[in-house]
Amino acid sequence: MKSIKKEHDTDVYREQKALAASGLNCLTLHSAVLHVKDPIEVHQAVYYGKISLECARALRAPLMTVHSDVSKKLPKKVRAECLDAVFGEIKPFAKKVGIKLSLENLSFNSTGFGKNVEELEDVLGCIDPEGEMGFTFDLCHALETKVVDELIDRFGSRVCNVHMADKHHQPFFEKKPELTHFLSALHECGYEGPITLELVHTTSMSDIAKTKIFFENLLKQY
Repeated sequence: MKSIKKEHDTDVYREQKALAASGLNCLTLHSAVLHVKDPIEVHQAVYYGKISLECARALRAPLMTVHSDVSKKLPKKVRAECLDAVFGEIKPFAKKVGIKLSLENLSFNSTGFGKNVEELEDVLGCIDPEGEMGFTFDLCHALETKVVDELIDRFGSRVCNVHMADKHHQPFFEKKPELTHFLSALHECGYEGPITLELVHTTSMSDIAKTKIFFENLLKQY
């Protein structure tokens, strides 16, 4: 996963060279995020979304993960208006460039709105009444908010991307019950999409490699 940081739209040229050199494909990208706390910031959130989509297109990523792009402190009416304004521009642009959008469940300490089933349904009711968007299941966030089963039950059929990490975005090195339970639930849903190791930035390269090997072996069982 390539994550675009704010206005760093020129990073895409570096990433294009890295992908070409490695022979790898970019399967998913995470949008730059601004959790709008005032309607005046809507234009900036739209800019972040469109720049991120341009980067996804340049990297040939078919899928882009998005947040709700609204603050959890906004009143319901204002939140709905901001959601409509932001995604009213981002969704048509995503269709134009041929990239699927996927809404992510947020962490308990996120500034955004969308951490549990009720909040996510509220967001999707505003921005995706047609049910076209996918769902990015962040296991770390779900473990911390304690809504793993609830999210699987409600959005299991829409999952098209998984962000994989233990609590606090620490790597998994062993088959913990919560991990095997989650993978079994994904398997029952028929999930066959990408699993992204989204680890805290202080994770060493050796631990990243160890985690990768662990999951390559573990996933053979499902």
